[in-house]
Amino acid sequence: MHHLKLLLTVALLILAWVAPAQSALPGTPEGGMLSWPRAEMARALSLYIPRRMAEEDVRALSVVVVADGQIVFEQGYGRADTFGSEPVTANTLFEAASLGKPVAAVGALSMVREGTLDLDKPLGAKLTAPWLGDDDDHRLITLRHVLTHTSGLTNFIRCCSDESWTTPGETFAYSGVGYMYMGHVMAQLDEKPFESVMRARVLGPLGMASSGYGLAEPLVATVARGFVPFYQVLLSFFVPLLLLSIVSVLLTFLVVRFGLNRLKLEPVDFAPAIFVSLVGTLGIIWLLLGGWGLLFVLGSVVVYVLLFFLGVLVLGTAFAFLGLLGPADGTLSRGGQQTNPVAIAVAVGLVFVVSLLIMDRNTPVPAMAGDAINPASSFRASAHDLGLFVEGVLRGEVIGSELRDRVLVENAPIEAGIGWGLGFGTREGRSGLTGWQWGSNPGFQSLMVVDPERGAGIVVLTNSSTAGPLVQEIAGHVMGETPGWSLP
Repeated sequence: MHHLKLLLTVALLILAWVAPAQSALPGTPEGGMLSWPRAEMARALSLYIPRRMAEEDVRALSVVVVADGQIVFEQGYGRADTFGSEPVTANTLFEAASLGKPVAAVGALSMVREGTLDLDKPLGAKLTAPWLGDDDDHRLITLRHVLTHTSGLTNFIRCCSDESWTTPGETFAYSGVGYMYMGHVMAQLDEKPFESVMRARVLGPLGMASSGYGLAEPLVATVARGFVPFYQVLLSFFVPLLLLSIVSVLLTFLVVRFGLNRLKLEPVDFAPAIFVSLVGTLGIIWLLLGGWGLLFVLGSVVVYVLLFFLGVLVLGTAFAFLGLLGPADGTLSRGGQQTNPVAIAVAVGLVFVVSLLIMDRNTPVPAMAGDAINPASSFRASAHDLGLFVEGVLRGEVIGSELRDRVLVENAPIEAGIGWGLGFGTREGRSGLTGWQWGSNPGFQSLMVVDPERGAGIVVLTNSSTAGPLVQEIAGHVMGETPGWSLP
């Protein structure tokens, strides 16, 4: 029997090494890797995860698995920064981003438990001054609306979003602004900053000592550095620039042709269009990524453009030395030496082709400032701390068993099998409803899954913008489900 078990273990490890990506660790109908002996699961994951990280060029990953209501496996892989940092552990901090939403939801539900808040009364009823810009929103939006993402508020968390876009309670629309509103209400009612509220109500009681929505500045350097492919940085600038340019040029043509009654457009006519396109592009990037994100994108684009033109200049000089830059043989020219446009086009094309070789290269992004505190996006946490959070949710700590049992059941349907409960996404699976939340900041992808029926869960944190499919894949193998903890 001992030899049979040994052979089975070896066979599973071999499968973990040689099988294709999506079937590298085939889960069983009985419950995926959760049904495996713990030591076998640990060995298989420690072979499988580093291999998949290398294939997907993910620099750092941390994972924690909860089974039978407690952490049974936690491990870090890779390194947290570019230059020889310490190896990643289960205690390494990552930008967990939206994984902070269910944590904040538990904080709000603790206030429901004690009677400070009510799920179905106006969320801001006890505020001395309204936070929302519309009186109807102030009267209509409830805590349930915010937690189920049916408040009608938007996900534009940086500005201009304190009014609903749809009628509260009618439709699902993922909203970070709703959580900002909820965080403001919690801080006002507890008469302390939101970070202090969460530390007193959730982070402290659950032992999540190293995690927070804000960080002391010396700790910022300990957060894993996020990475994005270089092409994503360039696209974030050139795509809005191209779209705005098309619209601006079209409007310029219409104004000149029909407003000024001129058939011919002069180059100076396009100056306003160029200005509007540039300013609009910078504004869009600032709105989506903030000030440091704007500086990062703009700096990257400037460096790329300068290197591009330097490459063209070097090739052009080489072509001139070879005698390829002048007019083609048999071509008459007047005046000074004429440049061969074909040679210039070839130089530009060659430099562009060479630049494509670096487009997939991972580029480090700026770290989020320690004093950047936002209930919707600024949560920084370790896999270990989030494993403690999963344990606490399963046990009903902080919110009690009655509210715990309602969190997933009282959900707003989105599509077949997918909904949103009181702070968690919900998904119908083999064992019933699972709760989940993904996290996605520039340079980071993460996932949390909670299975109350089995007393299980998993948290996967990464420092790569392209690791979304990988975190789903890992969760699928462990939980024994097809990956799909995501919105349609």
